[in-house]
Amino acid sequence: MLKKLSAAAVIFVFLSNFFPKASLGAINLVKSRESQTVYYLDGLGFRHPFPNFITYKSWYGDDFSKITTVSKEFLATFPLAKNITIRSGKYLVKVQSDPKVYAVEPGGLLRHIQNDEIARALYGSSWEKKVVDLPEIFFDNYKIGSPIKHTWDIPEGVVYKIQGESKYYWKENDTIRPFGSEQAIIDNGYSLIDVVSASNTYYSTKKPVTGISKTVFDPLKEAYSDERDCENKNLKIAFIFLNKGSYTSEQIEKMEAIKSNLSSYYSWATDGLSHLDVSYPIFTLADDGYYINVNNEGKTILVKDEILRSFYEQYEDVFDFVAIFTNFDFFKKEIADFLPVSNIVEGIGKPILDTSQFYGSFGKLKGIINMENIDKYDTSPASKLNEVQNVLVHEILHNWSGAVRFKNTEGKIDLSLLRLPDKAHWSYYDSFVSPLGGSGWADNGDGTFTSAVSLMADTSKKKFSDLDLYLMGLIPSREIEPIKYIVPKIADALGNTLEASEHVVTINQIIEAEGSWQCGNN
Repeated sequence: MLKKLSAAAVIFVFLSNFFPKASLGAINLVKSRESQTVYYLDGLGFRHPFPNFITYKSWYGDDFSKITTVSKEFLATFPLAKNITIRSGKYLVKVQSDPKVYAVEPGGLLRHIQNDEIARALYGSSWEKKVVDLPEIFFDNYKIGSPIKHTWDIPEGVVYKIQGESKYYWKENDTIRPFGSEQAIIDNGYSLIDVVSASNTYYSTKKPVTGISKTVFDPLKEAYSDERDCENKNLKIAFIFLNKGSYTSEQIEKMEAIKSNLSSYYSWATDGLSHLDVSYPIFTLADDGYYINVNNEGKTILVKDEILRSFYEQYEDVFDFVAIFTNFDFFKKEIADFLPVSNIVEGIGKPILDTSQFYGSFGKLKGIINMENIDKYDTSPASKLNEVQNVLVHEILHNWSGAVRFKNTEGKIDLSLLRLPDKAHWSYYDSFVSPLGGSGWADNGDGTFTSAVSLMADTSKKKFSDLDLYLMGLIPSREIEPIKYIVPKIADALGNTLEASEHVVTINQIIEAEGSWQCGNN
């Protein structure tokens, strides 16, 4: 038995001369000359200990060539962080004082395999050879997940093969991604003896794993969990530039201008109640045959799941929104559009939703904004830039707003505040102005109403209405004044001044129809 070690201590059973010196350029594995403790550097300035040899071996096998020996003074400049856990799909684990055998999922999530029959079905007749003892002093590094009660309950983070097929896949978050070859499995630290085989089918992406992939090989990957939230005040957005063929510096500069000005525009539009972090660099992605497709009508469409999965191989899952620009045209009904990905906010007329696993997120991603060809936007003069910003905040606002109904005086559900037939924008006849619609009708006192938008000197800038801010969860319902809309005397009439009747809706009528605003994880 090993003696009890401190959280930072890592004792390997091999000699220090197994660790050759290497360049301090781009390194991940380090140890000091004075100790056998090996650490993984995370790129954020922290070092993570491997708590024992079997943990190291689960990631790097018997290969010690990647470890760089450094001075203890240099090592001390990296603060200690959490221990590395045994890699998913390599071993089954137990502790000596407990006969329970666990499958390991990414992030050190342990799932008890409830009987030998399940273990044999998942890992073969020699499954017991995969079991290793986990020292109890390191058990706190792990989390306990739900038990595996059925043979069809395949753990996450494994090399997977559908019975009867020849392909191998990486399984995570109930989706699978093909390996391009058996060599790709080996390159990522697995072998065919690690394969879990079953008859389950899952949603499969098309782009294969080739070479070392961060999706597959990431010692710091967190345990899979539902990361949906109701964040509304401190939001993050990333920009992706998907290009086909060559692109110009002017296109990049135009995107930079849009990105750099969006934060201040968004704060202005929300009266400073919400902020948008745009500080991350533009992610440039060249089409390699997997990011665009041609549908049956011969129209080019974006393959958004492949685009986002490639994005998440480079970036952490911390973004609420991702905006995609291109240097080519593709099929889209609107100038831009919003694809909802996840939602747990109730009372806003939007469905509770989680399709994030298809895009490589675990729920943090709320939506994808398709902005199409960057060449169709102008950033000069300022009014043109404002138009682009208004398009972006319009799409962001779709995450919360533009869909509520109300209960009218007859007790029926009424859609009069909404633009029909899409039911996702505010009606032209609403007496407020929002990036999502509404004309701000003012009563002239003679049975006619004049549009406030028609009197605006600059229609390229539109603030969020109070109703928008309520639906975002930024102001309480008690601050919402009665909402008005008009019904023109001539149905569907358009114009700056219309003869019409005015109607009033209270926030309580909306709450009667949709329920109160609340965060679903409260």
